[in-house]
Amino acid sequence: MVDYKDVINALSKLGGDPAQAYELFGQRGYEAWQIVKERRVKKYIFKPSGKTQWIVVGKCKEHILYPVVGYCHCDDFFFQVMEGKALACQHLVAQKLAVSLNMYDTIEEDDNLFATLIEEWKKFKQGTER
Repeated sequence: MVDYKDVINALSKLGGDPAQAYELFGQRGYEAWQIVKERRVKKYIFKPSGKTQWIVVGKCKEHILYPVVGYCHCDDFFFQVMEGKALACQHLVAQKLAVSLNMYDTIEEDDNLFATLIEEWKKFKQGTER
């Protein structure tokens, strides 16, 4: 099992260069760059609390990210990253790239929608994991 510090360390080496993402993370880096180019990285800011939630919009569902601790809600994270078979999932790499390049959307919502949105983001939808 991987330590979250290993994930954070791997992501800390990534700047805003898509080629570097591919070099460090292989196919996951390439997929991350596609996600960033398609502007599927979202930063939700809830008001008035200021709580922030990162989401990557997948092709079949949304992925909840906690980049501060190097965690993603996706299957790849559970089956590959947690088992030490990968350094990070494409969603965490995409979020890091998006922040470095300022290529993400910021969405402001009321605090009273937080619980509803979290439940919606957690829902599993059939199909490919991207």
